[in-house]
Amino acid sequence: EVLCRSMGYPGCIRQLNYDNWGIQGNYTSLIGSLTCRKGGSSIADCSFFTGSSYLYGCGNDNDLFLQCASCPENTFYDEHGYYHKCADCPGNTTSKRNSQFCECPAQHYWHFASAGCLKCPFNSTSGPGATSCECGKGFYWDALSRYCLRYSFSLVDQDLSQDMTSGLLLTTNGQGQGTVCDDRYSDATARVNCLDMGFPGFQSWWFGRESWSVQHTFPILLDEFVCADNTSSYSDCSYSTLHDCTHDEDIFLACASCTHNSFYNKELQKCVPCPLGAISRPNSLLCVCPTDTYWNSGAGDCVSCPPNSTSTQGSDACECSEAGFYWDSEHRQCLQWKFRLVAEDGTPAESQGLLVVDNGYETGLPVSCDLKDQPFLNFARASCLELGFIGQDTQVYPHDWAIQEEYPVVMSNMSCSNSANSFADCSYLRGPAPHCLNSLMGVYLSCVTCPPNTTFHFDKYSQFRGCDPCPQGSTSPADSFSCLCSPGSTWNATGKTCDYCPTNHYSD
Repeated sequence: EVLCRSMGYPGCIRQLNYDNWGIQGNYTSLIGSLTCRKGGSSIADCSFFTGSSYLYGCGNDNDLFLQCASCPENTFYDEHGYYHKCADCPGNTTSKRNSQFCECPAQHYWHFASAGCLKCPFNSTSGPGATSCECGKGFYWDALSRYCLRYSFSLVDQDLSQDMTSGLLLTTNGQGQGTVCDDRYSDATARVNCLDMGFPGFQSWWFGRESWSVQHTFPILLDEFVCADNTSSYSDCSYSTLHDCTHDEDIFLACASCTHNSFYNKELQKCVPCPLGAISRPNSLLCVCPTDTYWNSGAGDCVSCPPNSTSTQGSDACECSEAGFYWDSEHRQCLQWKFRLVAEDGTPAESQGLLVVDNGYETGLPVSCDLKDQPFLNFARASCLELGFIGQDTQVYPHDWAIQEEYPVVMSNMSCSNSANSFADCSYLRGPAPHCLNSLMGVYLSCVTCPPNTTFHFDKYSQFRGCDPCPQGSTSPADSFSCLCSPGSTWNATGKTCDYCPTNHYSD
């Protein structure tokens, strides 16, 4: 197989011995005991003996005859059966002459064992004619499992013992196991390596200080390995699988190892005992705090949750008890959800537009599939009150704005009572409801607003009916319930007039 491939053929049909050609007498035997690696493609993949002392007893009757395969276009050399042969390419695939595989379309690869095209898994890609899939950064293609596997790292001692906290750094990728070169290696990269191996941090790294014979049994697989200071996974780092290094530049690494009920303090770069009442597993970056407290990583301590919030054991945040509030990790307190209106082009709207909410974790839409339901209409009114308006002046109808599709659904099944004055008085479901998943069911509000020098006009059922102008000589700010009358007169809310004071009375 290897000899035929070295001559440009895809493989060997059969080998023959003991043929008798007259031309054989013109040659002497040069190579004996020829043994080649399976899958090899050149004589460099073989071992053999040369010289008369090794070839004693070999005559021309031991000469090797080969019948190499010669496959036409749109066929491939199939060597997986008992008899190796040229086989037709499957489906709509094609091949060049003397090919070992057929060219599959993009996002597929040629699988030699099954002699067909397989689709690349979800986290990989390929171009036309590929025999493997290309994986994302930090992953390599594993032909055996036919999946993209993560690069892995380990530390070994001089006897190749595993599960070490310090030693020679090895990586495993599609080329096997090998060492890491020191070029551009840094503390940040050392920290990422230790985190990837399950340690909370690193203590030190070095190169050139030691020379172990075991180093030379491994190839150098990674060079220019660079991670940023805020990186926590090596899949976000940069590296090269080509190198210009020697084993004198192999990385040695010592990782931090913390015991039970302690945690690794990143600032101090050492293991610190957990505070009273807290526990932890070995090699932990935090401690498990009791109920109604949370782990404050900055202080390295368990902190009590503020009023109107609770927590379960092991939380790193508190849960706000009141509706419409969220836990703000930066300020470590419960803050109210923020509502706003946006126009069709996504710019801020004043009193009419699509309702958008920021719940502290993401910005998205409240949605409703029951726009004429009274509890929802109460929610629309409460939302306008939350935005600083006096209420809602029209019914709520769906709009077909493309801007809706840019937001996730963060709230549904909103329901408020008739007396609700803010969102905190309402109930809701976090995220989309099973029957109402579409962001196109967003809430459009037209909130009540009146310009300066006018007042709100409500009927006897407290329904908004418009804006009334202030009487001559009086003024009012925007969104006002009354007008400011001139000295010597007072506001008559029933008649919407400025009435002069009677004799012996005055107004300030």
